[in-house]
Amino acid sequence: MSHAYLFSGARHVGKMAMAKRVAAALLCEKKETGKEILFSCGTCRACIMTKAGTHPDMVVIDAERSGETMLRLEDIQQVRERAALSAYGGTRVFIIRDVSRMTREAANAFLKVLEEPRGQTVFLLLARVADDVLSTIRSRVWHIRFWPMSEEVLIAGLEKEYHVSSEQAADVARLAGGLPGMAMRLVGSPDEQKLLEKERAYIRALFTASIAERMKYAEKLRENPEGMQNWFVESIAMLADTVHISLRNTNLRVVAAADACRLLMEREEQFLKPYGVKRIIFEDALIGM
Repeated sequence: MSHAYLFSGARHVGKMAMAKRVAAALLCEKKETGKEILFSCGTCRACIMTKAGTHPDMVVIDAERSGETMLRLEDIQQVRERAALSAYGGTRVFIIRDVSRMTREAANAFLKVLEEPRGQTVFLLLARVADDVLSTIRSRVWHIRFWPMSEEVLIAGLEKEYHVSSEQAADVARLAGGLPGMAMRLVGSPDEQKLLEKERAYIRALFTASIAERMKYAEKLRENPEGMQNWFVESIAMLADTVHISLRNTNLRVVAAADACRLLMEREEQFLKPYGVKRIIFEDALIGM
């Protein structure tokens, strides 16, 4: 196993969930008894602490949760200090979200940590677009690209994990657009499902709307960056769903839909950067879709 991995993909696609599953498998006290690649028993002390987020050998750096827009030097200094200590259980796992949003000082400091890992240390780096991660960091990690799930796989997962009916699972999977994180939010909230259904229908209509109608929508969200970000999330989910449907039906639209999805994800990443003019990036993406 490598000491560093980069997970890239859209918001809600499951990067953090997978990172925590990898951490649980590495830290599980009974991992040798399992036959699965990412086995964790779920009952040992290490698994219980990992699930609760209190395991001393699992360190999560998340600027978004702390209200910051960038990963700063102070965050990486925390990583460096923890990495220098001996792990309690033999392996230490660092999960760093939005690694593409590091300041230059933080990126340079992190590169040194990445080049000289101490002991059994594993870094799981998360980003929406891999190309936005510093090239010197990308060259030192294994890159794993996350794509939205097919509707069938998501339905099966919802039925198994949440014990909902096939009809309920199908409705949630359709709205989630292949994004398991979104599906988990929706499955227990009928009101949010109805609200999203209405909003999704309006956003779907924008794909075939005139430039004037799109600009009218942009004007409506002029002072609402959260609404702009939501448009990116929903539009990407719809395009991903189109890709899956086209693949099932061997439709030639799949290439165009995949390209549009990739371009929109790149624009979303630009939109999320603190120094970008969000309104202009949003309008440009809306007109060009």
